[in-house]
Amino acid sequence: MKKNLWVLLALSALIAMFVIAGCAPKPSPTPTPTPTTEPTAPPADTKCPEVVSTEVVKTFISNPCANFPCFWNPCPIINDGQVSTNCCQDNENDGFVPTGTGAFKIIITFNENIDPIKSSCVLNPLNWVIEVANPERIDTLLTIADGDVEIVDIVINGKQIIVTAVVMEVGARTVFVLPGGVPFLFDYSFCGLVCNTNDAKSYADVANGVGIVPAPILSGAIAAPTVADDISWEIGGGCVVSDELGNFCCGFSGSDCCVEPICETCAPCPLEGSICQ
Repeated sequence: MKKNLWVLLALSALIAMFVIAGCAPKPSPTPTPTPTTEPTAPPADTKCPEVVSTEVVKTFISNPCANFPCFWNPCPIINDGQVSTNCCQDNENDGFVPTGTGAFKIIITFNENIDPIKSSCVLNPLNWVIEVANPERIDTLLTIADGDVEIVDIVINGKQIIVTAVVMEVGARTVFVLPGGVPFLFDYSFCGLVCNTNDAKSYADVANGVGIVPAPILSGAIAAPTVADDISWEIGGGCVVSDELGNFCCGFSGSDCCVEPICETCAPCPLEGSICQ
């Protein structure tokens, strides 16, 4: 009997050991380390610069005719059968002097900085084609090739190439005046761009010989333009424009219409908005 008791006690102890062992928490598995990846480098820039915008604005040159007279400043304003405007003013002591108001700037903006050394060919005016077009001018297309447009300065500034140029339309007109429709021939010169209604009125005055035609015009007069000048540019001659990484292309071009607001009969003049009438 005692022997059986000892056997039962031994079996009970063994069973208790297995139960305790089975309730023990299982060890946590060691996590597998995630392999680290090197950051991927961005692709190298291999694209040449691109033109983002072209803006044309009228400007002023403080010393437009260092070698006076320059071709685009016909002074005096009214003299010996010629009428001109926008180019000169009558100073009491100095007579007629150039005003420098026939100038304009073409501001070309790229999407990245331009390398001034690798792109130095753009500083040569001979590598540029600039045209001023207006279907309501007498001369509807003014160009460098014809001597109507002259470049006076070119600079590279960060993402921009800025060209300063001057333009003058020169021609001869015949109008027929009263009485009897007598023909009257005169020369005219108009400096600068037509960008607003004041410019358009001034252009018509010059083209119609206001101040020099001796009698009312019977026929041959022109109306003031109703559209602004459209200025186009092109970098030609195989000249390249390069970014700072050495990516370059050629054959760039663009255009802009020189529309601008102007206050005429309203006061105070608004900073924004269309032309005040």
